Amino acid sequence: MQILFLFLFGITLGSFLNVLILRYELGGAVFGRQLKGRSICHHCHKTLSWYELIPIVSFVIQLGKCRSCGEKILFQYPVVEIMAGIIVATIPQILGFTPLAFVWVVALLVLLVISFIDARHYVIPDVLTAIIALLGIAATAIIAIGDAPFLALIPGTFLGDYAFVFSFTNNPWLLRLTAAFVGGAFFSSIILLSRGKAMGWGDAKLIAAVGLLIGWPDILLVIMIAFIAGAIVGVTMLVGKKKRFKDALPFGPFIAFGVIMVVYFGYDIISLYFRFLHLGV
Repeated sequence: MQILFLFLFGITLGSFLNVLILRYELGGAVFGRQLKGRSICHHCHKTLSWYELIPIVSFVIQLGKCRSCGEKILFQYPVVEIMAGIIVATIPQILGFTPLAFVWVVALLVLLVISFIDARHYVIPDVLTAIIALLGIAATAIIAIGDAPFLALIPGTFLGDYAFVFSFTNNPWLLRLTAAFVGGAFFSSIILLSRGKAMGWGDAKLIAAVGLLIGWPDILLVIMIAFIAGAIVGVTMLVGKKKRFKDALPFGPFIAFGVIMVVYFGYDIISLYFRFLHLGV
């Protein structure tokens, strides 16, 4: 019942996240005046009734179509709602009902918004990146005072004791600052060497903010997963002729995907990695 309640609460939040994503205009504010007013169909512009706005349920009952004009409703609606529901329902199961769990729930929801805005507009709003950075500082403070549900050799990591292999200290502040610097510097070097053709500064700022949030050495796995996922999607789109070689590919969603994979499966991934290398760690 607890998980069900959290999931229902999460899909309700997901409905609001869809409003943030779909009403965002390039160059405008994320939390601006556009959030005011009733929801409408994006095809016929009819104001939607309350029973057309029930998360997931309305989409299923209406068979994914507008009741007025019959046009297809964006599949993004149920996807964002379901993902938000999963995040809200599962993070407390991983981290417990703690302040750190609250920080991570908010952070992953913000990364969800960043992913879809970047996919739609090829831009990552600075205000959302700033929120991730502030949440990173909050998470670090919680871990530093010892109020965290997991305190391995390296406090606050999702890699368990494997993180000790790659770390040089157990000070959470130094680990987060190192992750932010390394992530930001690595992405900045790619931007400078490619003269901005490989990725944008929004990606560099986001990975630095994510470094503050997830710390060292977890940021290394985030970056690795992001590039692997980006390469797979990019090649698939090239083969399917949906993209040309010189076309841009938003990288924000892959950074968010890397974070999610590390949060949920980081320990398992690094464990499989060491087993594959037969290092016996």
